[in-house]
Amino acid sequence: MEISSVDAIPLRRELDASFANAQKWIDAREYCLVRLETTDGITGWGECWGPVAGNRELVESRIGPWLVGRDLANRQAVIDELRFRLQSAYHSYVPVSALSGVEIAMWDAYGRSVGATVGELLGGRRRETVPAYATGHFFSDVDEFETLRDNIVEEATGHVSAGFTALKQKIGLERHFGWDHTADLALVTAVRAAVGDDVDLMVDANHAYDLPTAKAVAAGLDDLDVTFFEEPVPPQVRYYKQLAADVSVPIATGECFAFEQSFDALLDAGALDYAQPDVTSVGGIEMTHRIARQARAANVPCYPHVFGSAVALAASLQVLSAIPGEPRLEFDRTPNPLREELAEPTIENEGAMVPVPDGPGLGIDIEPETIERFRLDA
Repeated sequence: MEISSVDAIPLRRELDASFANAQKWIDAREYCLVRLETTDGITGWGECWGPVAGNRELVESRIGPWLVGRDLANRQAVIDELRFRLQSAYHSYVPVSALSGVEIAMWDAYGRSVGATVGELLGGRRRETVPAYATGHFFSDVDEFETLRDNIVEEATGHVSAGFTALKQKIGLERHFGWDHTADLALVTAVRAAVGDDVDLMVDANHAYDLPTAKAVAAGLDDLDVTFFEEPVPPQVRYYKQLAADVSVPIATGECFAFEQSFDALLDAGALDYAQPDVTSVGGIEMTHRIARQARAANVPCYPHVFGSAVALAASLQVLSAIPGEPRLEFDRTPNPLREELAEPTIENEGAMVPVPDGPGLGIDIEPETIERFRLDA
């Protein structure tokens, strides 16, 4: 079965109110989807990490034309060759987000062609539901710390009321508000007090700190029984190795790393306690599954990073259905119609668990009306 066409589908939804992590303010949810069609009339969908600009042009002008005529049954060999060609073309980097998007679409189309879920194709589904932690608790545009604290506490208790038994909150206030790391610890302290000791609490700094500050924050988080401290420092292996050697709170990272070599380096250095590859930016579905196996061999859990549309969410759930151990789903709870309305069935939590879609391929069907409503080039 050959690929007949590959198209980039740019989507954007402006937010009613912007929110921030430690690095940036977010005023829209923007995605570059990939639609792949085969000579047998089957359609597969993928998603690229990051802005539309760049991803769209690469998919449409370079990657897509090269893929036309390739056999989906040989998808991993095709992706390996494409990765080699992109490295040769761009020298210092591989445009991995675009590569990931087309790889996901290839898996979706192939699964549909043989009537199997991606999880089954990855070696078999080990679970039909995945325990989830609610991601959110971003910063809003406020003047007073107390206002921000109260807003985040209210959001956190709402997630617990919705059945979640694990949460992840953002820290790293200084860039936007000028409040130092003691305010970050005060924010986590307030959430811990509000949700109680029975809720697992993760903390994400989006690489906000230098090493001395990260160590100080880690000490405070250890006292608050935090499950893991995510992205405390910029994404360099040596920084994580230095930090992990000096702190006792578990360290998580991976969303800014691509391909198996990067995770080899992190694991070999003993630089992380939780591996977090993102299916849309690490190299795709097979690469995420491969890294999960690498992590398992190093006795490190794999909790993939997920922050995208329904396509990224479904792809992540398919990988999570097939990996060993006791993985968890990162379940974004910020308002997003491109997660909630883009696909059928809608992926929702049932208390602390999220069912894995059981249709062929990614297990979801894309709603054309939603595509047209949010398409940038319509």
